[in-house]
Amino acid sequence: MNFGEVAIIGTGLIGGSIGLGLKERALARSIIGVGHRRATINEALRIKAIDEGTTKVEKAVKKADIIILATSVDLIPLLAKKVIPLMKKSAILTDVGSTKSYIVSQVNKEIKGRYDGNRPNFIGAHPLAGSEQRGIESARPDLFEGSVCVLTPTSLNSKKCITKLSNMWKALGAEISIMTPSKHDEIVAFVSHLPHLVASGLASVVDEKHWKFAASGLRDTTRVASGDPELWLGICKQNKARIIEALRCFSEEVQHTLNDLEQGNDNKILKRLKKAKTVRDKKVWKQE
Repeated sequence: MNFGEVAIIGTGLIGGSIGLGLKERALARSIIGVGHRRATINEALRIKAIDEGTTKVEKAVKKADIIILATSVDLIPLLAKKVIPLMKKSAILTDVGSTKSYIVSQVNKEIKGRYDGNRPNFIGAHPLAGSEQRGIESARPDLFEGSVCVLTPTSLNSKKCITKLSNMWKALGAEISIMTPSKHDEIVAFVSHLPHLVASGLASVVDEKHWKFAASGLRDTTRVASGDPELWLGICKQNKARIIEALRCFSEEVQHTLNDLEQGNDNKILKRLKKAKTVRDKKVWKQE
């Protein structure tokens, strides 16, 4: 299985890991990486995540068979607008953003505005893998093994392109889940975006002078709060309505617990704790 020439725009944790995974498995004829800092490109070359590096998008995408936008979510629509006129009609444009409705609608709007027929394919994707760390230094070839990658194709996409992109992610070790952009955003608001904001809030309410007493519980619970704040602001803006809904649900749960504590409803508190333990114990993650 070979996916031809792959262009990765954004050689950070995710983009670098895609490059490493493709190269380790000999899944691409060549990989060209695009970055805005020469130092990042040089590091990607050094660890052999890419075969060639450039700061010019135009140079990377003209011959590419698959173009992956691996940047922060706020940059993806802007980059897609720049890439679409340059890419081969047979090429696939995709991304790795953790929001989908806004990105897919904006990119498809650009495609429909430029082409009447024989349109290029943009397929939204979100590999549910990574860490609070960012940068090419944290990239690794097995990052996606055992993970789920969500694809959000639309009626503009051919079955052939959907299958090709699915096969690429499967070859990188991910399980594929196909859904609408809206359904994706609804799900990740609870399983990804809410946990980050809860961790961030928890880290904020603990007095700094008390952190020296913290053990693994607080450390593990707040780990994701170390994520890039600007990246997460973009996510919050693009998935605002779903995140608000998730936060309201969590707020209601916190209020129920608060009420039970104030009223001494030990049985209700115990029932809630048991339910959470049962649900959590059923789940098994790769790192555990």
